[in-house]
Amino acid sequence: MTDDGSQLSSSQLTSSSSTSSLSNAKLCSQTYKSASQLFLTRRLQEALAVLTPIITVPSVQDDVSLTESDDKTALAPIANASSTVRIKVWNLYITLLSNIVSLDPDEGKREFGQKEWKALVNKVRDGSVWEQIVQTGYRGLEGSVDADVVFNLATLLLTHSPSQTVNQQCLETYLSMCGQPNLDVASHLQNSPSGSRRRFQRNGGTDTPKDLTSRVRIIELFTLHVLPRNGEWDYASEFIRQSEVLDEERKESLLQTLEELKEEKERGEQRAAELQRQKEAELERQMQEEEKRRAEAAQQEQTGHKRSSSEVDYGIEKSLPNGVTRPPNRSSKSAEKVNGVRAGPSSGKSALSSASATSSSKKIIKKTEKTSPRASRQARALYNLLRNILQSVRHTITEHPMAFLRTMLFMIAIIMALGRQDVRQRLRKLTNTGWQKVRGTVGMGMKVSYI
Repeated sequence: MTDDGSQLSSSQLTSSSSTSSLSNAKLCSQTYKSASQLFLTRRLQEALAVLTPIITVPSVQDDVSLTESDDKTALAPIANASSTVRIKVWNLYITLLSNIVSLDPDEGKREFGQKEWKALVNKVRDGSVWEQIVQTGYRGLEGSVDADVVFNLATLLLTHSPSQTVNQQCLETYLSMCGQPNLDVASHLQNSPSGSRRRFQRNGGTDTPKDLTSRVRIIELFTLHVLPRNGEWDYASEFIRQSEVLDEERKESLLQTLEELKEEKERGEQRAAELQRQKEAELERQMQEEEKRRAEAAQQEQTGHKRSSSEVDYGIEKSLPNGVTRPPNRSSKSAEKVNGVRAGPSSGKSALSSASATSSSKKIIKKTEKTSPRASRQARALYNLLRNILQSVRHTITEHPMAFLRTMLFMIAIIMALGRQDVRQRLRKLTNTGWQKVRGTVGMGMKVSYI
């Protein structure tokens, strides 16, 4: 009876396990379809809400068989799904996270709430999403993660994570935990254990041609994108050379591509450095020109002050316009008078002519003395006015260049508009219409006043 009872209990356990596995697979498949439909219609928050229950470990285990079994632990429903459904669900989750992180901050906070949106963004940027998927979906076995899921996870971190350190560590762990290539599919299926643990067994990652292709894609992503982002060029080259998965042709191709990427990066850095040097040289040249303009302005202002202080007109006493000579002094006048008296009547006419010339020259000198200082003061005032206007214009241009530029652009726009024939015709038409209205108004006023 005990043997029959034990056999009966074991058969019940097996049947209940198979029933729960079947219902679990159906649940994951239906959830995937619903979430994918919501994702295609850009209802990201609803798609994530539908997908969350099957990728989260339940807090309370309702299945007694799972608690009594030493071989099973609390897992998310997706962990017990088939490989095809599991890959589809995790890839949909990764794509959903990528779209959520790409949202505008305001849109993300509005759709998910500030706290939840920041948590999702931080989960992707710090790389903790990788650990979440490994723990909830693969029992913490890094080497058991599906290759397609690993590739999409690495691409997600490569796109959105500012640092590729976590991405590099996770890929190194995954690649190191995968065994050597083993293409004997029949022996692998024969020796592989049955049951749910079969899904989490570490495989070589290259047991089938499809696995081999996925492994090569991961190596290319690791060596051509992740390691160069961290500056590990030599490590990437050595990893390609020492890889046992790649053939010689693939190694040569990857090494050549890696060298081209390195050269392109160096050229980009050189171009960036050259642009930076050009910007610095242009800035220095502008500063030198500004200093030069300031020095010239200060020199012109100092020269103007010197001219205004030294422009006292004393030139009338030294030279006179129109060839007028300096009037004779009193001693010469007295000498001429004495000479005229001594000369007698014979020199009377010459004395009179010299006296008349002297009186006329005195009048010219007095008139010149009256008018010359006034003209010089007017000239100085005009010069100071022009100089002040030029300094004000220069000061305005220096202090407010944009206002001056807007004024010039406005004037140029008006000139260009007036240069167009259709604009001139329209202005002429408006002017004629205005004059006709004015004439009609004046005519009516005259008729009314006449009446």
